[in-house]
Amino acid sequence: MENIIIKTDNSLVSYIKNVGESNFKKCFQCGTCSAVCPLSTEDNPFPRKEMIWAGWGLKEKLTSDLDPWLCYYCGECSKNCPRNAEPGELMMSLRRFLVGAYDWTGISRLLYGSKYAEYIALFIVALIVFIEWAILFGLSPAAGLTINQAVSPDKVDYFFDWPMTVFLGAMLTSFIYNMYRKTVLSDSSVKIPFKLYFTEGWSLMFNFFTQYRYAKCDDGEESFFKKLADGKYNFWLTHLFLMISYVALFIGIVFFLNWFQEENSFPFLHIILFDYFASIGLIFGTVYFVIKRFTKKIERSKFSHHTDWMFIILLFLTALTGIILRAVIVYKFPTALIFYVYLVHLLILLPMLVIEVPFSKWSHLAYRPVAVYFANLKEKAKNLGNVETTD
Repeated sequence: MENIIIKTDNSLVSYIKNVGESNFKKCFQCGTCSAVCPLSTEDNPFPRKEMIWAGWGLKEKLTSDLDPWLCYYCGECSKNCPRNAEPGELMMSLRRFLVGAYDWTGISRLLYGSKYAEYIALFIVALIVFIEWAILFGLSPAAGLTINQAVSPDKVDYFFDWPMTVFLGAMLTSFIYNMYRKTVLSDSSVKIPFKLYFTEGWSLMFNFFTQYRYAKCDDGEESFFKKLADGKYNFWLTHLFLMISYVALFIGIVFFLNWFQEENSFPFLHIILFDYFASIGLIFGTVYFVIKRFTKKIERSKFSHHTDWMFIILLFLTALTGIILRAVIVYKFPTALIFYVYLVHLLILLPMLVIEVPFSKWSHLAYRPVAVYFANLKEKAKNLGNVETTD
């Protein structure tokens, strides 16, 4: 009989407890959590195995596991757990752990482990933005200048938007590759045909733009429209509205800043897309999630980590200052006021993007659809028979 050595990491157990509220040590492996989960399958059951791995400190198992991302925290597992072990919250904690595992810089692990680290990181980025602004534009606009003269879109592009975009793209790409290396390449039992990377690409785009697995959390037999009328899709649709609003504004500001500050180019599209749709989406979405976290009426909002609150607050302030900035530009307020409102907006926006997108809560937006894509690749490869067998 072959001896198998299992490596355990006691520090992992402490870290998981520190970044969440799960009582996973109470689990006695009844299997109820996997049985009631609408997204778990017979071939790929969760969160039962994650409860075992977390309790035993099996770091390598958890690091190579995609299932925490396939869980969209409907809360059924926690509601039905006879030991109140909070398996749903464990999966949330594991997502925080995995963000840190993919991040080779170590920043994510630090941010999740200490709220003070997040405050300090945001302050440092804001200070860098402030110094850069002071160098480029000074700390007060000269009299008689227009907004385009006082705050040049070209300089904002070259010294704020494009460096930030390159940084975010480089960080997320490297982290996702690390995720791929740990979850797909590390699995020597599965050989993925090259063509599958293209044929399964639709799942990546579909899940990114629809977040449809949130809807699949409700496994009732009612029709789509009945569930919609009963409010069972509220969380999914609000999350989708918030995400699309954010992506639309990000693309508009980063790639079309000059057009964004003009009123004459495609005015109806401009007003409808940005002034109404995106702004309402960000404000409504953040307020909705704040209310859910305060009332704690649903399982997925019962526990809140400090990174959850920081993200919601920063996103709300970004939307609010963006709306104010848009208003003072459109209604031609004094240039000095526009100048300072713009500065305040960037002092909130850029730290949120630089810290939250690659290292904290907003990174889930990238990891979730990518995880579904990777899981589909492995499943399709197994169905095609590309599985290594061992004696």
